[in-house]
Amino acid sequence: MPSAPAGWRHSLRTRITVAVVGAATATLVGVGVVVDHQSAVDARDRLRTQALTELDAGIAVLEVTSTLRYDLSLDPARVPGPLRASLPAAGEDRAATYYADDRMWAARRLSSDRVASVALDDGPVRAARASLRRRMLVAAGAVLPLTALVGLLVGAGLSRRLRRAAGAAEVISHGGTARCTVGGRDEVAALSRAVDAMADALERRFHVEQAFSADVAHELRTPVAALVSASELLPPGETTDLTRALVARLRRLVEDLLEVARLDSGAEEVALSVHRLGSLVPGASVVRDADVLVDPRRVERIVTNLVANAERHGGGLTQLRVDGPRVVVRDGGAGFPADVLAAGAIRFHSAGQGTGLGLTIVQGQARALGATVTMRNPPTGGAEVVVGFQEPGPSSGSTGSTVCSG
Repeated sequence: MPSAPAGWRHSLRTRITVAVVGAATATLVGVGVVVDHQSAVDARDRLRTQALTELDAGIAVLEVTSTLRYDLSLDPARVPGPLRASLPAAGEDRAATYYADDRMWAARRLSSDRVASVALDDGPVRAARASLRRRMLVAAGAVLPLTALVGLLVGAGLSRRLRRAAGAAEVISHGGTARCTVGGRDEVAALSRAVDAMADALERRFHVEQAFSADVAHELRTPVAALVSASELLPPGETTDLTRALVARLRRLVEDLLEVARLDSGAEEVALSVHRLGSLVPGASVVRDADVLVDPRRVERIVTNLVANAERHGGGLTQLRVDGPRVVVRDGGAGFPADVLAAGAIRFHSAGQGTGLGLTIVQGQARALGATVTMRNPPTGGAEVVVGFQEPGPSSGSTGSTVCSG
């Protein structure tokens, strides 16, 4: 079964988008904090310079006109204690500044009982800082959606190319042929080229295996027929019986190889006609009979191979039933291996002493009939195979038939 696509929470596209947006958000926050802090420092420096300028101007006017201008005060009690304590002695032409309670103070000691001071409110500075923060928030609100869109587009492109490569690998893993052909020079393109190279190599190997199996079967057909005839001429005895059994087994193997070769070639025509499925499966318990569009000979080959597989390798047949357009075969063995459940029958691969061709023939004949084959291990034990056949359409009569290429 093809693997289900990843949900949007776990998709590469979502992760790339979240990563890009997260990185952009962290960058914007960092830049915003730095800009906000630096703007506050610069604004306070400008306010300090303005306070010192107004202090100097106020003292100059005081010395010339003996009047107080620029909100100049000479009351030492008005000056904050820390600033008053840091002022140099009178006569030193040096001022000091102090920031407290949202006000910038500048002061100079004129005499032991007079301290000239100016206080400027930082309301305009705070307003400018708030305005800067609003502008940065607006800019971030405009940049983040664009960043998310860019991340989404980049992630979607990368995810689409990876899904194409994964889809091709999925088809190949189930025995099909596919190519992903993703352009570019990045790692995804390298991965797609590797998948295509693997598909080419597997396809060549499969064709070589097909040709070898067909050639071996055809080459052995005549010698095996001669062996069968010769074994019939042997005198009765235990050794003769063993020889005939081994020769019969070899003949079945050659016949199976020939059948697989014919199914692989797809050159056989399939004559489909309407039949009651129960009449085509002797010995089956019929739960519910149904008309199916099949080739009786191929149905017989499917059922025979499934029953034989259950008897030889599955611990014995425990159930053979017809349920509508489906045939169910169940055995009492250990169940199918995990690789068979995942990828289907594998020729020349068997958990027991067999060749693995039985299930391969079943799948090939079912494919020729347009039927489905489902293999599973029931919770109660054993292995179960369900073959679902086509039901006739509304226009199919009881004696109608269809001929198509296998």
